[in-house]
Amino acid sequence: MRPISRRGVLGTCGAALAFGAGCLGDGTDDEANGDGNGSAAESGTWPSFRGGPSNAAVADVDGFDEEPAERWTVDLPTAPGTAAIADGTAYLAAGSRLSAIDLSNGDERWTVALEGARTGSPAIAEDAVVCPDAEGLLVVDHEGNDRRHVPYDGATTARLTAQQQAGPSVPSSPTVVDGTAYVGTPAGDLVAIGLADGAVTWRSPATDGWASLARQRQTAGGVTSPAVADGRVVVGTEAGIAAFDAADGSSEWTHDTERAVRSAPAVVDGAVYVGGATPVALAAESGQLQWGGKGAASLSLQGTGESVRRQELPPMAPSVAVGDERVVRHDSDERLVALDRSDGSERWGAPLEEVESLSRSVGSAGTAQYAPSWSSPVIAGDAVVVGTTAGVVAVSLADGTGLWRLPTDSRVVASPAVADGAIVVGDGSGTVRALEA
Repeated sequence: MRPISRRGVLGTCGAALAFGAGCLGDGTDDEANGDGNGSAAESGTWPSFRGGPSNAAVADVDGFDEEPAERWTVDLPTAPGTAAIADGTAYLAAGSRLSAIDLSNGDERWTVALEGARTGSPAIAEDAVVCPDAEGLLVVDHEGNDRRHVPYDGATTARLTAQQQAGPSVPSSPTVVDGTAYVGTPAGDLVAIGLADGAVTWRSPATDGWASLARQRQTAGGVTSPAVADGRVVVGTEAGIAAFDAADGSSEWTHDTERAVRSAPAVVDGAVYVGGATPVALAAESGQLQWGGKGAASLSLQGTGESVRRQELPPMAPSVAVGDERVVRHDSDERLVALDRSDGSERWGAPLEEVESLSRSVGSAGTAQYAPSWSSPVIAGDAVVVGTTAGVVAVSLADGTGLWRLPTDSRVVASPAVADGAIVVGDGSGTVRALEA
């Protein structure tokens, strides 16, 4: 791989890239990137966290194999999630507010307050924009009016530990298909919400049946952003991957994994793809393993009762992008890796940042440590674009050759959104950039 150019899109060419803290990023109707057959998102829309209901994260655009120009920058009060884009407007959630930004010039069209801090990224339906918070789903029209808040009402049957309930929730961004929003709740449920009447249609405990394993892990509970295809909803959970009937929420199958799943599954051509250090491909209809990580859940446990000692494995994150021939994942050691869709074999690996460690001096305060970026890659035409600890990077989809890098002052954890000839991505300081080919 040839070196990635440190070009000066913002006049910072040649400057050292500073690391900064950022908040965890995440995560329409079914015509865009959502029919489960691998079709790319329409060029003018990116309706949800991973570009559409299938979560394939593919945009049918040209030009991003060349260095893009900056269209605009906007400063939000805190790190945003991934943008949802339609009809020339980018919708971004940051902290406890949802904003609509003109995609052409960066002007703010409107801002509304959430009921609490966002727990995922927004999604766009035919007549509404939806955004999750800890208590429910905010629903507004495309002008920010006709405000409704749909609570995640009903008694949860998901069995999370007290530590899981008190800890940070797994971000879950809604997926909207045919007027129904599917989203994971902080309590560990998967819910379907009818946008016409603003009511919870069904609720399923996505962690049910895996309670003992979840208790052993003692990590954050919750449900990932759903993929919806062919009448089926697929999510990642604390103990594996689960599929539900989209009509009534009944369980179709579960697949145990050796790691907690934090990445949103992608469903393409009848297969489910899940990223992380041990990526897997499953048959969407049955959950049968096609290739990848071990099929049986496993933890290294020693002792009994309260003396049990656990050996934890890092969770499976971030999410993958699924193209015609390749599945692209973002490793925790700042590499992009392309796998063959047919058998999971590695096609190429591309290091993204030439750094010795994820730390920097902060004067008398000592040394600050920063976790790797959890930004999920997107396929934008012939390029793969992803956020890193020090900026936004693009590599060739064909062979992983470095194409360009945009330095940022803070690590990029939100995933890029690609629509209408622009890449929209925010960093940990709250700065949102639109780049155009």
